[in-house]
Amino acid sequence: MSVLILITARLKSTRLSKKAIKLLKGRPMVSHLIERLKMVKNVDGIVLCTSASEQDDPLVEIAFQERISCFRGHPDDVLLRLTMAAEKFKGQTIISCTADNPFVDPVYIANLLDYHVANGNDFTSILGLPFGTFSYGLSYSAMVRACKIKDEVDTEVWGGYFTQTGIFKCGILKVQDESVKRPELRLTVDTPEDFELVSRIFDHLYHDGEVFLLREIVKLCDEHPELMEINKSVVQKPGKKIKLLS
Repeated sequence: MSVLILITARLKSTRLSKKAIKLLKGRPMVSHLIERLKMVKNVDGIVLCTSASEQDDPLVEIAFQERISCFRGHPDDVLLRLTMAAEKFKGQTIISCTADNPFVDPVYIANLLDYHVANGNDFTSILGLPFGTFSYGLSYSAMVRACKIKDEVDTEVWGGYFTQTGIFKCGILKVQDESVKRPELRLTVDTPEDFELVSRIFDHLYHDGEVFLLREIVKLCDEHPELMEINKSVVQKPGKKIKLLS
């Protein structure tokens, strides 16, 4: 079984321009994510999945600098892009995350992987972690099937093709650890307010050459509730409804 971590990344964001490469402590935000992902054991590779657009060339250079693989595919059809990346790099079990989320938790990636494989799931999500710190588990064969039944090119939000169609085996890994069980915390980056919060967290916890853990982030937010005031008014953009071939 080949296990790949696929990172969805583009630089087209309208609410916060080029957020994936905005600097945190002198490094692009996505580089900090990659550093976290490299902590996950029993993974055969990490692939940064972006588009063929010239606008996304900086992401290709970052992948080279960070010594991970890169795949360039469809600019809008994210599900197809991920599926083609999995095919190219021969991944059978896929962990999916996005460059919007610099705090994706490596501990729960390992837990997700174990749960996903043990239950023979097509799609597995995590329930209970702060928003922006979770990832998804997928089987390559299910990704191929989902691409065949969809009738939509814009699949930036694609989970519904697995959870709403009734043809895939889906599972949910429920978080039991109270030190990280904070679904109300918003730790993704989509707006200037989100980036300000993430920057403040780095100011408190970052040390060069070290990766601070999710439980440290949650503890910091518990001890400094004023941090969560920074982006509390941000509303998550809804994704497009899924469309299936008739």
